[in-house]
Amino acid sequence: MKSRLTLFYIKATLNRSNYSDFKKKCTSSVYPLAYQKWENPYPFSEKIFHKYLSEKISYNKKLSILNSHIDFIDQKINPRVIDKLYSKKLDGIMLAQVEGKNDAKISFHLTAPLYPREGDLRIIMRFGEQLVFSIHFTITLLNEIYIAGVQGHTSNEILKQLTKDFFGFRPKNLIMVFMMEIAKFFKIENIYAVKSKGHVKFGKFDFDYDKFWQELNGVSYNKAWFKLPCNQPQKSIEDVKSNKRSEFKKRELIRESISEQCQKNLLAIVNPQ
Repeated sequence: MKSRLTLFYIKATLNRSNYSDFKKKCTSSVYPLAYQKWENPYPFSEKIFHKYLSEKISYNKKLSILNSHIDFIDQKINPRVIDKLYSKKLDGIMLAQVEGKNDAKISFHLTAPLYPREGDLRIIMRFGEQLVFSIHFTITLLNEIYIAGVQGHTSNEILKQLTKDFFGFRPKNLIMVFMMEIAKFFKIENIYAVKSKGHVKFGKFDFDYDKFWQELNGVSYNKAWFKLPCNQPQKSIEDVKSNKRSEFKKRELIRESISEQCQKNLLAIVNPQ
């Protein structure tokens, strides 16, 4: 933890109104109260003083994002699903299940974060009972998403096999389909994805964040973030080689199934309008 003197100067720079709101929410809102029940090294009220989302954002920016995320959960998510979303089992809410070749089945769930420094929600991909891939993010009531962590949880051999079983659909691209479906459902206007050098664990991972975001047509936004398009451009079948079109069509069927299931399941967890 930072020294008392350092904390004093940090607090002195914070927006007083926002900080006051944040402290109140820490004692009354659903997400901070759930956080307090987990095994975390510090309480939620101290979260802004630690690494969060990126190494390269200010304390006031952290404060603004956290305040807005708490508002998002309080206002958008139906209270009846909160316990399931924030279960310690990390099973969360089912978003979709899809099938590939060789009886391969994978499921996707919206859960509480495993690494709260990298975001406040997580999408996980399961192959049977095995955790395969996950992505951490924070969504705000200001119609923003901040993606700050992508993790593979299994061997490269299994990831390669799953790519074959799902007609060339890589697990990391599959999980991003869900990220875009969430953005579409909540009418997100801006998606920010952390740069490799801005990651809270910079130097402790092999994943090339910058390369992946560029593959998704992301553009450098500032020293902390890439900005991703909210609607990923889709290939036309005419742009696909003739010998690859069969697999392309099957990938598109998977994408359509994901979209239909995800939109339906998200509708079931939000507050009625």
